[in-house]
Amino acid sequence: MKQFITVIGIAVIVTLIAMTILADQSRSSRLDELEKAVSGAVKQTVKASHAFGQTDIRSDEEMVAHFVNVVSNNIKSDGKISVKVLGIDYKEGLLDVKVSETFKYLNGREKTITVRKCAIYE
Repeated sequence: MKQFITVIGIAVIVTLIAMTILADQSRSSRLDELEKAVSGAVKQTVKASHAFGQTDIRSDEEMVAHFVNVVSNNIKSDGKISVKVLGIDYKEGLLDVKVSETFKYLNGREKTITVRKCAIYE
């Protein structure tokens, strides 16, 4: 009987450790994905706003729409994405954004990760 209780206890501990590792790995992979997507989208949007002969971006609102479109195409994970524009000037090529993603762990708890990126066309 003692051995049975010991085996059950060890199994519970191993399960808890595995779930903790999976949760941390999930957060890390989502943060990496979000950082890469936002960084690439900011660079692409600022570059597109100053491309020779471009006609897509003619206002700050169109610049934001272009950024959101690129970010949404680059993020494959499921989660709620919110974008806050901190600074923008399409004429000068300035874009400063803060992007947050809210997702759920396997146990149902919600977590929010945030990335802030800024780019200026040179």
